[in-house]
Amino acid sequence: MKRCTILAGVVLAVMLLGSMAYGQAQTGQGKININTATIEELRLLPGVGDSTANNILAYRKANGPFKTLGDVVKVKGIGEKKFKKLQVYLKLDGKSDFEPVKKAKPAKKEKVTS
Repeated sequence: MKRCTILAGVVLAVMLLGSMAYGQAQTGQGKININTATIEELRLLPGVGDSTANNILAYRKANGPFKTLGDVVKVKGIGEKKFKKLQVYLKLDGKSDFEPVKKAKPAKKEKVTS
């Protein structure tokens, strides 16, 4: 009985760690034009919620289009760390084509019997 419980716990831990690592690596593909993106498009980006998206729009309104991707760190709420995560999803011109990876629905829990 103990061996079965321990094995089930180990399997669950491995599954959880694997799904966490996969979820962080697979956030989306394509890029968003930071100079034309809507609030809805900006919120698709990892780590960008309503507040940060609104700050990006406010910065654009006050300062005009971003001249370099690095200018994004001038936006309130975006520091170097967040910028490093976002920069692979950003561009300065052209049409936005970012598609977030849809999260899979969690599988139903199966009853573990020993």
